[in-house]
Amino acid sequence: MVVAVRKPAPYLVSRLTAVRAAMQQRHLDGLLLSHPPDIAYLTDFTGDDSIALVTPRDLWLITDFRYKEQAQVEAGWLRLVVRTGQMDRALARTIARAAVRRLGFDAQHTTVADLQSLKKALRLQKQSVKAVPLDAMVANLRKVKDQHEVGIIRDAVEAAQEAFLAVRGRIRPGMTENHLAGLLTLEMRARGASGSSFPVIVAAGPSSSLPHYRSGEAPVRVNQPLLIDWGALLGGYCSDLTRTLFVGRVSRRMQDIYKVVLEAQMAAIAAIGPRLTTHQADKVARDIIRKAGYGKYFGHGLGHGIGREIHELPALRKTGADEPLRPGMVVTVEPGIYLPGEGGVRIEDDVLITPSGCEVLSSLDKSLAGCRID
Repeated sequence: MVVAVRKPAPYLVSRLTAVRAAMQQRHLDGLLLSHPPDIAYLTDFTGDDSIALVTPRDLWLITDFRYKEQAQVEAGWLRLVVRTGQMDRALARTIARAAVRRLGFDAQHTTVADLQSLKKALRLQKQSVKAVPLDAMVANLRKVKDQHEVGIIRDAVEAAQEAFLAVRGRIRPGMTENHLAGLLTLEMRARGASGSSFPVIVAAGPSSSLPHYRSGEAPVRVNQPLLIDWGALLGGYCSDLTRTLFVGRVSRRMQDIYKVVLEAQMAAIAAIGPRLTTHQADKVARDIIRKAGYGKYFGHGLGHGIGREIHELPALRKTGADEPLRPGMVVTVEPGIYLPGEGGVRIEDDVLITPSGCEVLSSLDKSLAGCRID
């Protein structure tokens, strides 16, 4: 028997309090949420095709029949509106019912067409509402994870690691990238994950030089690198790991770049902690790779936040916003060197920023000897 949740969990109360404080600073009496991860963050509701409206006293969820029971089970404490017609009209009626006059919306996740439709529906309701565009207000609050979130991310990391170990011992020359990617996904689901955080990347041989390669039917070959980038989606939260394996002999060139990448990653992890900025963290690893002569072959950032999405704020890179790291942030640390036509190396771990430094949540062997498959 399913039982509806009658009151929000304490962690949801804390998040709503923070959101309402941010709304008050911006003089908003309504906040429109259309991005599913933002809605799930504040409600625990995980359905699609729904919109949330936060007011100083209430939280409304507008959905349709398909998600009615799910909403009652996952978030029965909120004010549920089950629409039978168009979303914009149901939303306009809810805004009028909540007496919202100044409505914030996330400009990154609300389309121009959606906004125009809502404004038209509001005019039909004879409601005068000021729409205020916001720049990732909830996403910025989501950067720092609470203890509930950190616990789930730990479980997601563990599921990903156990799945990798189950597959690693089965890797043989001739197996295809797709086969290995499928095995990893299966093993993660067998350990409680709802799926992979993103399409698993298995890049054999020269394809390992493509940072976001799409796995195909290329076979694993001896004496070539095998880059595997994967993560488990568990309880609505992501993990994200990468290991570069070597089947058979490791060339001198690959040994060299592996040692450089590992040195860069370990140095960045040793430096990361509160007050170090995102640019500074990236620079620690980038300087080591540059001094080794491979600077132009490390073209992406050092890492990114993870949580309800696989790529969240903050971004650890040399461009874009620079900000201090704060306790509770969970980020990836993933330097790489990619030699076109030859192969690449990336090593990635998930790291929790703590008051005194950081904690590496992942524990898979990343020594060069430990990444060989004979």
